[in-house]
Amino acid sequence: MLVHDMIEVRFHGRGGQGAKIASRILGRSGFLAGLYAQDFALFGAERRGAPVVSFTRLSAEPIQQRGDIERPNLVLVMDDSLLKESPAQVFHGVSGATPIIVNADPEGLACAVKELPAVKYFCIDMQRLAHQWIGQSFVSAIAAAAAAKCIPAIKLDQLTEAVRSEIAEFGLAPDLVEKNLAAARAAYDQTPSIDLARAPKLEQDFPAAWQAVPYLGTAQFAGPTIRQRGSAALRATGNWRTERPVIELAKCKRCFLCYLYCPEAAMRLDAENFPHVDYDHCKGCMICYAECPTDAISRRMEL
Repeated sequence: MLVHDMIEVRFHGRGGQGAKIASRILGRSGFLAGLYAQDFALFGAERRGAPVVSFTRLSAEPIQQRGDIERPNLVLVMDDSLLKESPAQVFHGVSGATPIIVNADPEGLACAVKELPAVKYFCIDMQRLAHQWIGQSFVSAIAAAAAAKCIPAIKLDQLTEAVRSEIAEFGLAPDLVEKNLAAARAAYDQTPSIDLARAPKLEQDFPAAWQAVPYLGTAQFAGPTIRQRGSAALRATGNWRTERPVIELAKCKRCFLCYLYCPEAAMRLDAENFPHVDYDHCKGCMICYAECPTDAISRRMEL
């Protein structure tokens, strides 16, 4: 049970995965458990698919601290590609004793961490749970449940009430709410008990990848700077997707709506004016899927 210590949790995800909702679910769970709670998100210039950071503070005493969480007790990474793409964000303020729960399959994470900083990694295949219980790549309730399991003051019934309240506020159908509840319970059961004792900050700095935004919220960086025109094509954003559009050319009537509506210019027309997706730059917004009048475009989950 928390007495005087404050627990600070940082969620790293991509726009559309529900990092903000995850922090809200955890905050509400803590509030229902009788704790003081604070949660908020930080967005970059981009939205869907872009790196997003969200924060939750929980304490038995009033929380006087404001601002970003610089030294988290727990980090949840909702997309394992962020470990390499945005190390300056994910590993900011952590130490070798800081637990990091990663959405990844165990074998893939075991290979990846050999080239990553030495911290306490825990693997939960949130994507698999989302596919199994929800049928969509929406892992907010799952990530919140994993974090809640690490806070002894929060019990499963309080987490359940928080998930139901937060998910229902988005106007989802009752069956989707129940699917999210089932996924949250499964994640809660799978998450091991983790000691969240605060540890000293790492002395080593982790520079950002060449196409990643520096850690947002520090005095060192006011924001990204574009130094020359035409640089958007160099920024490969295909790994931002949680879903991908797939075109069945036999159904395509070459109406050009997908080409016209694509906000990233990620549709290319061939010599016969049939559209093709540039998967290196498609962020998976699914506007093309929504606008296609002949249902020639389907949506597939990224695995």
